[in-house]
Amino acid sequence: MNTCRILLFALLPLTVALGGGKHLEIMAPLSRQQDFHGKPQQVIERCFEGDDGKAPKLLSTTRSEFDADGNALRIEEVDEVEKKTDSEIYQYDAEGTWTALVEQSGGASPTTFRIFLDAASRRIAHVDAKSKQTEFYTYSAQGFELGTVTKTSTGKVEEQTTMQRNAANKEERVVFEEPPGKKTTEMSIQWSDKGFQTQETMIMHDEGGDRIVVTFEYPEVDAAGNWLVQIKKQVLHQAKGETIPLPTETNKREIKYHP
Repeated sequence: MNTCRILLFALLPLTVALGGGKHLEIMAPLSRQQDFHGKPQQVIERCFEGDDGKAPKLLSTTRSEFDADGNALRIEEVDEVEKKTDSEIYQYDAEGTWTALVEQSGGASPTTFRIFLDAASRRIAHVDAKSKQTEFYTYSAQGFELGTVTKTSTGKVEEQTTMQRNAANKEERVVFEEPPGKKTTEMSIQWSDKGFQTQETMIMHDEGGDRIVVTFEYPEVDAAGNWLVQIKKQVLHQAKGETIPLPTETNKREIKYHP
């Protein structure tokens, strides 16, 4: 079981909601949504799998690019196991407002999502031009995401995500429902006083209540306060009572900052 990919899949509905145009006052820039300090220009993150005594296996490489205001420009993830590349390109108008997201998965044709701002109800909508499926996003007063709702072209609600944040704007609880009212996945997150995740528990309701508990260590942090090495120790707790250790994962970052 590749937990790194499981967590990425679980959080996928969030990733499309977190970009920020310079003049969208309801949204915090993506670099802040991702808990970066300072002004990162490019972040290369490599995820390795391997227990003590075993050579680490490279699972994925993610490259993220941000402008000086923290807005995302391009995010590319390479699945080193399946040799597949997914990318997101963020497009802005002349005034710096986020207008479109171009996604491409593997060798498939790119898909362009148009981004709409409904200032009166303080939400962002992102629309698939082909299916007309729409995702609506709500934000806190500080510009951090609080939830998503996905609707079909006829207005039927298919799924929703809700988030609870602490006073430091960190996610403490995330609930995925598909359809609304039916929990599929639930996550609780704990943070250190430095703003790093210390523990994460993911309850998979659609898998009979199995839980994955992850603890984090940060042996290397740079001068800006961003971690460069993150060690993830994971344990699967099955609903039937069995406990199964999962492979340890290590994430290593290279960060280039704007002057």
